[in-house]
Amino acid sequence: MKVPAMRKLTLVLMTLLAPLALATTVQAAPAAKKAPVPPVKQWELKNGLKVIYVADHKAPVVTVQVFYHAGGKDEPASKRGIAHMFEHMMFKGSTHVPPEEHARFIDSVGGNENAFTMDDLTGYHDTIPPAALDFTLKLEAERMRHLLLIQKTVDSEREVVKEELRLRLENNPIQKALDKVLHLAYTVHPYRQSPIGEKKMLDTVTPADCQKFYDMYYRPNNATLIVVGDTTEANVKKLAEKYFAPLERGPVPQRPAALEPEPPQTKERAATLSMPVQLPVVIGAYHIPDGANEDIYALQVLQQILSGGESSRMYQRLVRKDKSAVFAGGFVFDHEDPGLFLTFAAYLPPGSAAKVTTGLLDEIKRVSTQPVDAVELLKAKNQLAAQAVFRRERVAEIATQIGVDGVVAHDPLHAYTAPAKYDAVTAADVQRVAQKYLVMSNYSMVTLQPAAPGAAKRGAK
Repeated sequence: MKVPAMRKLTLVLMTLLAPLALATTVQAAPAAKKAPVPPVKQWELKNGLKVIYVADHKAPVVTVQVFYHAGGKDEPASKRGIAHMFEHMMFKGSTHVPPEEHARFIDSVGGNENAFTMDDLTGYHDTIPPAALDFTLKLEAERMRHLLLIQKTVDSEREVVKEELRLRLENNPIQKALDKVLHLAYTVHPYRQSPIGEKKMLDTVTPADCQKFYDMYYRPNNATLIVVGDTTEANVKKLAEKYFAPLERGPVPQRPAALEPEPPQTKERAATLSMPVQLPVVIGAYHIPDGANEDIYALQVLQQILSGGESSRMYQRLVRKDKSAVFAGGFVFDHEDPGLFLTFAAYLPPGSAAKVTTGLLDEIKRVSTQPVDAVELLKAKNQLAAQAVFRRERVAEIATQIGVDGVVAHDPLHAYTAPAKYDAVTAADVQRVAQKYLVMSNYSMVTLQPAAPGAAKRGAK
């Protein structure tokens, strides 16, 4: 699976550590919150395609990104992984473009292309010189409605996805622990299954299944075209009309997740995985609201205070003070539907999982019962504001952020307004969301521990 650089929506422990490591190095000045916001132009074609353009003339480069509001949660319950398969199949040929020719063209002009699948969306991106914009938009319009879903393609890309599943999940203890957390925290919602898919379901996917999914979700009225870089609004409007306007609007997309809202959690859940692992981990998850909820800003400030790098409370308590862990951190796993607030700590054998868990929960209790001080609060808000601004440095990052936020937060300009929202968070807000969401009745925990001698196979099941 090709993953976006900005998230790493997907779940291995080192991926989660990356943004936290960045946070430790960022000491943002208040000026970060006042960074200029470029004009973002938005319009909609008659067939429902949303188009967003942002001018950026610092370098002769343009990014074209197409986001489909179709991710893991939109798959049929018996076909988990089909959205991920499309991430690959979209490069395998259409009516007028032979297999792999899309990528070959982008590469031939010195550009790069890629794609990624998340729970809520699938994104495709091409970064190119401005002279190639016309043909690149033609290529994206071509595969939006003219993909060839033949048996050979479905079979080959099914095997590619299954191999990724073996490497990234079945042979990765950390990923298996994270997968267990999802299945523990979510009892019915599709978020319980990672977008990477499930092998036994992938084996049942047919070209007919793919065509049905394609005809439902790969439509202009379920997509957003984003162009950022060294071109003009007039040019983007002309080319969008030329290549995308002729495409037919599709039916109102089905949303299987709307039929399976996750019921409120009423008691603590816990599980243990025993596997051959050198670095045991404790992972906790609390349910939080959807990505458009205003509480997300306070939760992100709370996460930064608790687990945002080496100066955070959890790191200082478990690693520096107690020396019970070698790393402690966390992440706000925000989604279009209600997401999770994750905490985790890794420790060396023969360390105590119970001691690590106690340290994590003690720090959550402390922030719930005692307001954070003004200096700590300001530092967290400045770090978050700086991260939001730094994600606007490259045209591809700008477009990706806009595309993801448009689905997850229902606001494509979320990243531009976020710094001011962080600035408005008070100590009382931080304490309120901690008391509301980080409670034991809303807590799911998985402990990944070394398998006892001779028990590796049993623990890995």
